[in-house]
Amino acid sequence: MKRLLAKKTITLLLALSCGVAGGCGPEDGKPPGELLELALAGMTGADGVTFEGEAALRVDGKQLPETALYYGGELTNHKTLVIYNLLQGPAESRERPGDQAQQRSARPNLYSRLEKSRGQWRALSPSGDQGGSPLPGLNPIRQLEELDNMNKTVTKEAGAGGRVRLLRIELDPQQAHDQLAAELEAEMNALRTASTGGKSAGTAGRASLLEKLWNRENRELHRRLRDAEVATVYHLEVDARRNLPKSLSRQRTITFPSSGGRTRRETFVTRVDFYGYR
Repeated sequence: MKRLLAKKTITLLLALSCGVAGGCGPEDGKPPGELLELALAGMTGADGVTFEGEAALRVDGKQLPETALYYGGELTNHKTLVIYNLLQGPAESRERPGDQAQQRSARPNLYSRLEKSRGQWRALSPSGDQGGSPLPGLNPIRQLEELDNMNKTVTKEAGAGGRVRLLRIELDPQQAHDQLAAELEAEMNALRTASTGGKSAGTAGRASLLEKLWNRENRELHRRLRDAEVATVYHLEVDARRNLPKSLSRQRTITFPSSGGRTRRETFVTRVDFYGYR
């Protein structure tokens, strides 16, 4: 009788602890890869979400303050997205949401509107998007979507609370290299269109000069990329109750030969927080 009572007491305590922590649901027994798929499916099923993030570049371990960029955005109707720069950090911006409209109008050159068509996110030029803008490349919805089909290793990390899961996603080296190459090619093509494709490009001679400059820079980019090693790691924080992404960070480290026989290391870091799911 005492053993039976003790067993029931232990069972009750376990049930209560699971209820308080919120981390003993059926999903917890799934492999990390399946947990990632659940989170990605949760994002796909959302009509919309608001996000705020920041990006920064470190060269040989030293952060370059001038490269810091704070940005925000919103996804609506599954396929329409706006992304714009913020004049202050994401945490400060969220505390003062009324200032976002003012922030957007302060620097309209850092504003992009994108739409998903045939599985691809494309900038809508009539909205005032500028070719070569870094904002479309920071699209966190696209980053999450890409993870679904990439070669990667997914692990579940400890340290998160019971209602939060923390997943670490590391791309295979070749996959990381291919992803970077595709992003840089898209950025270079957008820059080429902006500099030589418009009516305001100037005379034919100036357009020809811009074309030569673009070709030279493009060759140099491909040369560096050919010799580069790329390592990319994501950390995805997931709401365990709703299987929805709470935050996504990405650290991409590029190592390549520099002048004088030295090695240069550039690390590009981004972090985005999601809230206001609809």
